[in-house]
Amino acid sequence: MAKSKEMLDKLRADKLSVAVIMTGGTIAKSYDPSEAKLYNFEPKVKDLIGELRIDDLDLTFVDLMHRDSLEIGDDERKEIIGKISETAKCFDAVLVTHGTDTLPDTAEELCHSNEKLNVPVVFTGAMIPHTVKGSDAAQNVTEALLALRILSAGVYIVFHNRILSLPGVRKDYENLTFEKVN
Repeated sequence: MAKSKEMLDKLRADKLSVAVIMTGGTIAKSYDPSEAKLYNFEPKVKDLIGELRIDDLDLTFVDLMHRDSLEIGDDERKEIIGKISETAKCFDAVLVTHGTDTLPDTAEELCHSNEKLNVPVVFTGAMIPHTVKGSDAAQNVTEALLALRILSAGVYIVFHNRILSLPGVRKDYENLTFEKVN
């Protein structure tokens, strides 16, 4: 018990290197007034994190893709998992921003892959774009960054003040959040 407390105290005190892998999703959507539609064409997550006071994090942004999660298939999922595996070898933690519809699919696939993760990998996103009033994006990203500091190696979804370990998480479409499944 004392050893794990010492490790947790060290994580809380030291500067943490975090790779932020951006894949698109609602969290990153911007409004295009000429077409009156929301699109994934800018890395909004970088702007969101830039607004936070997080002096103890050394962040590296990886702008991997700009996809709605419904456009993420097997090839894109494989690319995301490959990038997570690559960055996990060089950083203390990995944050993945992802669209909510297929976020659990990608996280589950990572859990069932043969990738050996020695750091925490947290997936998060938003139900409402960061650029829209009432967005949950800042809350989810802030909580995810804090969770990276205290979690052990593994795969998690951090959303709406909850940390859910995988496998066994799904999107709750009725309540617009995520939940554990048995």
